[in-house]
Amino acid sequence: MICCSGSPRPTCFFCSRFMAYTMVDLCWKLSICFLCYQVVSGRVKKEGHYVAAVYEHKSILSPNPTALVDRQSALELMGRNLDIYEEQVVAAARQGAQIIVFPEDGIHGFNFTRSSIYPYLDFVLHSRSMKWNPCREPYLFNDTEVLQRLSCMALKNKIFLVANLGTKQPCEYTDPHCPADGRYQFNTNVAFNDDGMLVATYRKRNLYFEYAFDTPPEPDYEIFDTPFAGKFGMFTCFDILFFEPAVNLIRQYNVKQVAYPTAWMNQLPLLSAVEFQQAFATAFKVNILAANIHHPTLGMTGSGIYTPVKSFIYHNMESYGGKLIVAEIPVITVDYENNLESNKRFRENLHHSYKTFTSTSLDDQVCFKEEETAGRASEKEKEQLPPLFYAEMMYDNFTLVPVWGWKGELQLLQHIKGL
Repeated sequence: MICCSGSPRPTCFFCSRFMAYTMVDLCWKLSICFLCYQVVSGRVKKEGHYVAAVYEHKSILSPNPTALVDRQSALELMGRNLDIYEEQVVAAARQGAQIIVFPEDGIHGFNFTRSSIYPYLDFVLHSRSMKWNPCREPYLFNDTEVLQRLSCMALKNKIFLVANLGTKQPCEYTDPHCPADGRYQFNTNVAFNDDGMLVATYRKRNLYFEYAFDTPPEPDYEIFDTPFAGKFGMFTCFDILFFEPAVNLIRQYNVKQVAYPTAWMNQLPLLSAVEFQQAFATAFKVNILAANIHHPTLGMTGSGIYTPVKSFIYHNMESYGGKLIVAEIPVITVDYENNLESNKRFRENLHHSYKTFTSTSLDDQVCFKEEETAGRASEKEKEQLPPLFYAEMMYDNFTLVPVWGWKGELQLLQHIKGL
């Protein structure tokens, strides 16, 4: 500026040209730097795709979940789990994740009674009409410390976040469903947008021996919108085995992306977490972001990011730490679904998975091999027959036969002993 104001016109012209060139050069360099930042941070994505994350969490549990504690003690325990959540949100955001899902019971734990879980419950108003940002407006309701931390994680890292926690809601005695103690206690999923706004709450419909919680009077069909993948639906763990709400949510509301917190205890042969999650995604042609709890001694592991074609799976019965999974997946749309039906690669890759997997231990499973094949088959026929196995799942006996070929017929003979 001094050069231009205090110099002859040619010099001024030269300086202005020089400054213009410098500004263009600076802008060009800044654009390159911004692009490099996007690449490094994982922000450059394929068109029609988004980056998702799930975290299999080894939760810190109460040593005595049936004992009565005060709110502060409960918050201290939950705070230790939330500290781990926050680390994983930061790590996922750095890898470009736009949404992260955490498991069921990951914050407070499990095996509570109705009374002992009360100090662990946050207040949540299940209302679609009220907009609330717990991080920006922490003063609106009492007992919302967990919600505030989750909301702030989403806000600070500009990421959609789905988590599970216990919630409470007072009810009037005129309500025919109101429990005797005057409050509902729900197993609840909460979803926050990337500004920390609470955008959806889902109350678990199908409880699995969860005596601390109530079943909601009506099924929740909770949907939240995202700018990167459209509508997401939510349900929890045991819900996936039932028509309500899982199947009806997908059919009635045409949901193609599902956030699925779970605390799944694997039971062979039919109730392994990853096989059921993958089968559900394939059968209904949806993306499922499934986050399981990690307690191998209890048979609890198995998380993944599932599409109808590819799956990113984690199942580990040997490791005792948590695991963050981040993957870029396609947005499921009507056009994409039609392409799946007509694409030969879909049929070829239907059963192929990209996965992080370690073999499960069968120490806790009852599994016996059939030593002799019933009937009077010839030696040649016996060599061709697959071996039979017996296994117990959920206190029921199963006869298992491995299927070795893609074609042909398999004859099953059911026999019940002792009847």
